[in-house]
Amino acid sequence: MRGALVLADGTVFEGDFFGAAEERTGEVVFNTSMGGYGEIISDPASSGKIIVMTYPLVGNYGINREELQSERVQASGLIFKEGTTQPSSWLLQDTLENLLKENGVPALTGVDSRAVTRYIRERGSMPGMITSAESVDPDWVNKRGYTAPEFISQVSTKNAYSLGEGKYHLVVIDLGLKKEQLMALMKHNCRLTVMPAGANWKEIMDRDPDGLVLSSGPEGGQEVHELAKNLNKAINELPTMGIGLGMEVMALALGAELQKLKFGHRGSNYPVKDLERGKTVITYQNHGYVVKESSLEKTGLLVSEENIHDGTVEGLKHRELPLLAVQYYPFPEAHLKGEETFYSEFISLL
Repeated sequence: MRGALVLADGTVFEGDFFGAAEERTGEVVFNTSMGGYGEIISDPASSGKIIVMTYPLVGNYGINREELQSERVQASGLIFKEGTTQPSSWLLQDTLENLLKENGVPALTGVDSRAVTRYIRERGSMPGMITSAESVDPDWVNKRGYTAPEFISQVSTKNAYSLGEGKYHLVVIDLGLKKEQLMALMKHNCRLTVMPAGANWKEIMDRDPDGLVLSSGPEGGQEVHELAKNLNKAINELPTMGIGLGMEVMALALGAELQKLKFGHRGSNYPVKDLERGKTVITYQNHGYVVKESSLEKTGLLVSEENIHDGTVEGLKHRELPLLAVQYYPFPEAHLKGEETFYSEFISLL
């Protein structure tokens, strides 16, 4: 069945449905990873995104559900050049097509995904719609309107729960957790209490934690400002670690500002320089906002890492408080500067 991606400015890219033949809207972004499509579409930070994969071959090794980062597909849609319905891998459990159909998420194959990517790089990320070729309406945004939902409350846990055993007790605020974040923390002698995004200071302190972790999650809504205000007291009183959106919430809570990137950082090949150690590492990222460096002056926050491509803030520390944050994902599968370095450094602050 023929389908199409219709951008907010009326530009149309046609292809064939792969996955659910459903109509979905979302912000159209691109990801430069050569693999990891299962992890990418199941990352809660991908909520509300129609993801264009720049690598042309997608689905070749199928899906291993143990590698998925949440319980369902979080992305609104997927766009790529060529897909396969007969994958091969010794870890194979299912096909990408079946996973998408199971979750009611549409994908388009046969699309010139690199042409879409170039278009977004030139004009910036924008809303888009996946629809049938017969239903294409270049003026759909003006007729229907488009407002991105508040995703954090949708992907956060509804109830607190506990995991692991260890010397250190951490409260993890679930802003849209990746599974790998919890696994990495438990490997560092931590027992975890995972709490909803809306947890307040009293609820957090009643758990008597040694530290606080602000997870990654989906960006773009206004609720992030309310979360920062709500978590301000806890951030000022507890050793705190922020990852991705968690770093943005930390910075906002201390008085900094955010800025939206033209087309975001999404992929596994972003070079980041550690300003303290003088080393550059290749990182995995999935975000469209960054902390505005010029807004840090009166916050006490210091830039500890920066993006080599565009000079944006990738890491933060505080002059006095035991705070540590990175914009990228410091996880083993991303081949970053090493979970031992980042997580061990935070544990030393407890």
